[in-house]
Amino acid sequence: MDDIKSKSARAASQAWRSKPRKFAPKSRLGCRTCDGYGEMPYAFKTDIGSSHYQDENIDIAEGWDNYHPRATICGHRAKQWHAKSDDLISHNLGPLMVLPATGPAQTEAMGFFEYISIKHLNEYRPNETWRKTLMFFSQTVPSVRYAAIALALANRSYLDRNSRDRLPQPSPNKDALFYYNRAIQLLLNQESGDSDETTAITLLVCYLFTCFDHLAGNYVQAMKHLRGGVELSRNIDKTILNNNTYDTSAVRTLICQVTRQIRRLDTQAATFLVDWTPVDVQERLMSNFLPSNNTFGSLNQAADHLQILVARVMGLRNAEQEMYFTGEMLPPPPSSIRGNILRELETWSSLFEKTLQQGNYHDTDSEAYPLTSLLRLQYIITWTLISSYGAGREMEYDNFLPQFQQCVALADDLAAAHEQYSGSLKPTFTPEIGVLPVLYIIGVKCRHPVVRREVLSILRRQTIREAIWDSISVARIVERVIEVEEGGPEKEEMIRSMEGIAVWQRVEALSWIQESAVRVDITYTFCTREGMHNESLMV
Repeated sequence: MDDIKSKSARAASQAWRSKPRKFAPKSRLGCRTCDGYGEMPYAFKTDIGSSHYQDENIDIAEGWDNYHPRATICGHRAKQWHAKSDDLISHNLGPLMVLPATGPAQTEAMGFFEYISIKHLNEYRPNETWRKTLMFFSQTVPSVRYAAIALALANRSYLDRNSRDRLPQPSPNKDALFYYNRAIQLLLNQESGDSDETTAITLLVCYLFTCFDHLAGNYVQAMKHLRGGVELSRNIDKTILNNNTYDTSAVRTLICQVTRQIRRLDTQAATFLVDWTPVDVQERLMSNFLPSNNTFGSLNQAADHLQILVARVMGLRNAEQEMYFTGEMLPPPPSSIRGNILRELETWSSLFEKTLQQGNYHDTDSEAYPLTSLLRLQYIITWTLISSYGAGREMEYDNFLPQFQQCVALADDLAAAHEQYSGSLKPTFTPEIGVLPVLYIIGVKCRHPVVRREVLSILRRQTIREAIWDSISVARIVERVIEVEEGGPEKEEMIRSMEGIAVWQRVEALSWIQESAVRVDITYTFCTREGMHNESLMV
């Protein structure tokens, strides 16, 4: 125990550590997270070395954080890596060997990780090189191996639980937690001779832990791991990430790959955390990073630029909703800010369409169609959100019915592609954000009765998890909003038009907490009326 603590103390003094900002919530508008990191500077390796993980004799499930963050209306690196990078990694990292499995349980878990878990980790932006990298390190590095096994066991438990008609969510699988804690101990005990290699392995385990805790419903810990990975990656020499030539260092190639995955999750967290400011939004201005040749080099590059704009729009919408929950009469964002974002969105759209027309991007045809549809979907809903500011408040959304209808058509196509990709209608999990926040926004903001029910149909087609978003829970929330706005389930006739829902009947601000697999707590306000309403919904 003392030896582990001393190693943790030594890790705390490493040069890459820096004190991140706290991310305590501003209000009940968004996800309630922790109360900040306290006075001790947070770094990934120190956090995972806390006393909760250091004593093998304690119950590993004890103290598991059952807190679930609150979601809001929130809807929502440029260079592509080529296939040769996985060969570079596998041939230049030194005398690594494939680790033998110690029993049938590990063999089965690694098989599940390879054929199920990896397939869905970056489902919306498939990258075979990244998948091969994950498999290579999970087969050759013990700490990565145990983190991968923990994720596979949690993933299998999630699939089995949902196949039994969504039985109440049990405590986290103890076998999964055993491997999770074992990976932590191996990280703390790893040699620090090659600092780059140590950093690369730490980042990779950090990514897997973020996925594990999202899947286990331990969202606070997931965001701690994510923030730790972001802070660690920020201190890497920026020439690694901005180098336009192919880096011959296998370790640095890995750092680039995993950093891009972590930064992507960091940017996407703005769709469900009200007090989360992604690093890329802070450090990058769109006008300075747009391509100079009027096209994107790849669909992934287009997606990275769009995610930054989505995060900025979510920040504005979250601030607006905070006003309704707190009662503070905050002024709307200056028209100049909204105008700038709208221009940047339109510029992005123009570059995106030119890229598709010229067809000179590097993405393979099998990957291009779903990602193209997803980017169009996210662009349209983001443009709609930033364009819907106006004196009419909730009535303003009625002016954007064509955009909502277009989004539903795209989401339906993506749901069909997802079903084909999955090979079945079994539940799936991905840490990335795709269609669920968009469907949620349409369901609660578009009052057209047919469009809303099309959204419900898509949500209930297949159980999908995207980070904290769950399709079945989102469907139940949308159903409740429909009941509230259209007069309740006892009403015999469905509202025939959007105009049938008066402004005072419309839900304005809405947030929710997933308390368990079968219960969701919601808080909402009505437009032009004071007071908050709280309800518990059975999923």
